[in-house]
Amino acid sequence: EVYRARDPRLGREVALKVLPAEVSQDPERLSRFEQEARAASALNHPNIITIYEVGAADSMAFIAMELVDGKTLRELSASDPLPVRRAIGIAVQVAEGLAKAHGVGIVHRDLKPENVMVSKDGYVKILDFGLAKLVEPESGEVSGMPTIARPETHPGTVLGTVGYMSPEQASGLSLDFRSDQFSFGSILYEITSGQKPFTRKTAAETMSAIIRDEPEPLARLRPEVPPPLRWIIERCMAKDPEERYASTRDLARDLAGVRDHISEVSSGAEALIAAPGRPGRQLTTGLIAAGLVLASLLAGAMVAVKLSKRAPAQAPTFHRLTFRSGVIANARFAPDGQTIVYGARWVEERLRLYATRPDSPESRPFDFPLSDILAISSSGEMALLMGERDQPGRGTLALAPLSGGAAREVVLGVRYASADWAADGKRLAVVRAVDGKSLLEFPIGTVIAESADILRSPRISPRGDRIAFFSQTGDSTSLEIVDTSGKGKKTLSKGWTNVSGVPCWSPDGSEIWMTATETGQLDALYAIDLTGKRRLVTRVPGGLELDDMSRDGRVLVAHHTLVRILAGLVPGNEKERDLSWLDGSVPAALSPDGKTLVFTEIGEGSGATPSVYLRKTDGSPAVKMGDGSAIALSPDGRWVLASFPSGGGKPAGLILLPTGAGESRVVNDRLVNFGGGSVPSRREELRFLRAGEGARPAHPSPGPGSGTTAAVVS
Repeated sequence: EVYRARDPRLGREVALKVLPAEVSQDPERLSRFEQEARAASALNHPNIITIYEVGAADSMAFIAMELVDGKTLRELSASDPLPVRRAIGIAVQVAEGLAKAHGVGIVHRDLKPENVMVSKDGYVKILDFGLAKLVEPESGEVSGMPTIARPETHPGTVLGTVGYMSPEQASGLSLDFRSDQFSFGSILYEITSGQKPFTRKTAAETMSAIIRDEPEPLARLRPEVPPPLRWIIERCMAKDPEERYASTRDLARDLAGVRDHISEVSSGAEALIAAPGRPGRQLTTGLIAAGLVLASLLAGAMVAVKLSKRAPAQAPTFHRLTFRSGVIANARFAPDGQTIVYGARWVEERLRLYATRPDSPESRPFDFPLSDILAISSSGEMALLMGERDQPGRGTLALAPLSGGAAREVVLGVRYASADWAADGKRLAVVRAVDGKSLLEFPIGTVIAESADILRSPRISPRGDRIAFFSQTGDSTSLEIVDTSGKGKKTLSKGWTNVSGVPCWSPDGSEIWMTATETGQLDALYAIDLTGKRRLVTRVPGGLELDDMSRDGRVLVAHHTLVRILAGLVPGNEKERDLSWLDGSVPAALSPDGKTLVFTEIGEGSGATPSVYLRKTDGSPAVKMGDGSAIALSPDGRWVLASFPSGGGKPAGLILLPTGAGESRVVNDRLVNFGGGSVPSRREELRFLRAGEGARPAHPSPGPGSGTTAAVVS
């Protein structure tokens, strides 16, 4: 029992924890009571309760401790999950207190919401070290640490609170500080989602769920929880202690990083990059005055995924590595399997090379101008592509040490992502563009394959006997392999579209992984064996780009999400206003007074058919006018001219859509193709049809059987 009391000697109010006389006679309870006092008093940290005195009076043992004027975490989160920012702030303080305890070898073993107090001014205190256990500290040193006397616990003994135990704790196995990490993850899961991760009808069923089951995904329960926080929670709640944090200090640092960048990691829009206009497109005076700008939001997030082909039913787990806004280029594992080098072009910055690690949200830049990573040798030498990556065939291959130093140019004309080191760290496979042909060379200077098609992205097998690469003809790409001697060239798989990244050999060399798109499907990660048999590994929304695979089967992928934003500086406003409606708003026309906007939706939100919308620039909701692509708004603002798509055996045509009451009017239904959609210049006046008028042939049909007639609308 805990009482509020005033200690005249200390001159302050204290919390008095009392063990009643009848319980004090129990040696084990008394020992744990004394152990709590010794454990907590040995830890001087602002996030751990302060012990003032331990004593006994009238056969009752007591502990005089710091009085925290506040509520337990259980009381704070009893009705609703905590706001994300507050949950992270509390989590950081709990993690820092645990890191202090773990650093000197103390494991709490009974971490739960009732044992975390939050004061009115936001300070967090960890309570109740009654089940604390002294283990080998993270630092490996215990100097200055007082001995904790306690009854010996044997394997098979289960101590703690059901619902917050770690799997090893619920199984009665030996445990260390990583057990507290699991309990901590369970608390974070609960206060952010509003429900306990493992709740069953009985204590035995709950313990079984902790050992065997996975909790419901946090992203499904509360989507607004930032992905970095979700990944930290998932890592803490890994069943295998080896997959949790090697140091609770690292856990505290990761949480602090999320707290410090919460506004960035909570945003669904990762970057703002102006989209180039169509060649030759001109804007009317009214459009320029309104200041409408079409922009693209391109989210480039590089993540590491641990996948296993032996467990296809198990969903992959993702760990995000980059959080800034911009475009991710290539990424490669360093020889240590933990350092990751990647190229990126962040907003308002040039393309640069960076290094990061999975245990840190920070990245270290290299001082190489306009460079991207192609490969890293076993000896730590980087093969770089110098120059703009969007100019295939014009890049320069350069070599530079991973530890830092000047880059040395080696080969001209190297294609994008087209170089790889052999296992010996001395020889390179490259693809160069020479006289209109693609040459695959291994080593440099020895051609083992050539083609008029575009060859790219060579990757040498783990045994060093074969090279996998892509061959592209038009929009179709195939996966091919060839012996390093130049013999045995073979096409493993063909007919792929939107192939991105590089082909990656599995660690045992039995499969080649690649990212591509099948017709009508989302981007996906596939594995193809040496007979050409393919299997789906995972599919996700947005763009997916495979960059590398480590020796232990982890892969690096870049995830890109494209969102078009329609924004403009409208009359009477000092700041731009977002006027986009769904996910693919493309402007078509603006009224002379800048108050009415006509645009086309071409994204997923409009389905398979583009849709014409009209919206007031004051921010009023958009109104769908019909299917098709908007072309122009009539001078009186009463009609929108649009092209409607072909379908059901009918050709495409032109249609007038009323902006108010009225019926739509088909202007022409014989157009095979209409090259409209842009705003006309003064020299290309597009006049609206009078009622009853149609399109007249401008030129006769070019000949029998052609079926094509050019038309002029007047």
